[in-house]
Amino acid sequence: MTPAVLSRATTMFEKSALAQARLHELVPGGAHTYARGSDQYPEDMTPILVRGRGARVEDLDGNWFVEYGMGLRSITLGHGYAPVVDAVCNAIAEGVNFSRPSVWELRAAEDFLAQVPGADMVKFAKNGSDTTTAAIKLARAVTGRDLVAICGTQPFFSIDDWFIASTQMKAGIPSAYGSMTVKFSYNDLASLYSLYDAYPEQIAAVILEAATATAEPAPGFLESVRTATQQQGSVLIFDEK
Repeated sequence: MTPAVLSRATTMFEKSALAQARLHELVPGGAHTYARGSDQYPEDMTPILVRGRGARVEDLDGNWFVEYGMGLRSITLGHGYAPVVDAVCNAIAEGVNFSRPSVWELRAAEDFLAQVPGADMVKFAKNGSDTTTAAIKLARAVTGRDLVAICGTQPFFSIDDWFIASTQMKAGIPSAYGSMTVKFSYNDLASLYSLYDAYPEQIAAVILEAATATAEPAPGFLESVRTATQQQGSVLIFDEK
C-alpha cells in the first residue's frame, strides 16, 4: 500500500516537536549535520523521521512525506531498496571494519577507475569535507605554497578551517586561516587571473564546482581555468564530481 502524503493543514507534529526539543537539549543545533537542523526548514514543519520506503519517509506522528532531499541527494535508489539491503546484510555477516584492507577495497577501486579513465588512482573517504581538505593538503604539500583560491560565488566546500575561515561563521577559527584563502568568481576568468597577479607563485590550489544546479560553465571557462593553473603551477580541484 502506498502511504498517503498529508498536507500541512492536516499534518500533526506533536511527537516530532517533543523529540526535536529533546534533541536541542542533547545535541548542539539539534542535529549532527547542519543541513538537517530545524533552522533549515519551515517553522513547525520539522518532523523527526523513523523509517523510509522508496522515496517516502514516515515521522514519529505517522505522517508520510516525499523526501526530496534523499539523504543529501545520495540515496538514488530509494530507502530500503531490497537489493541494497540484501547486499548490506550479506556483507555484515562476513564481517566489516577489519584491521587490514579487504578484497572489496581492491574491487571498489578497480570498478571506480574502470569508469573514470582519466583517473590514475582513487582514495575513498567518509564525506566530502574530508576529501576536499585532503586535496588541499596534498596541493600544499606538492607546491610548497599556502594560499587556496576558492570560487567565492559557490557556497560550500568543507567544514574545515581552511574554508570556514572565509565565511561569516568563522568564530573559533584563528584569523591566520582566513588570510590563506582568497576568492574568485565563477565564469569570470579575469577574477582568477587577478588573484595570480596579486599573489604570484603563492596559490597552491584552485577549487571550484565545475557546474551547479543553477550555473553552467561558459564555453571555454573550465578549459581556461585548467590552462591558468598549469601555467601558474597550482593544483586544480573540482568539487562535487
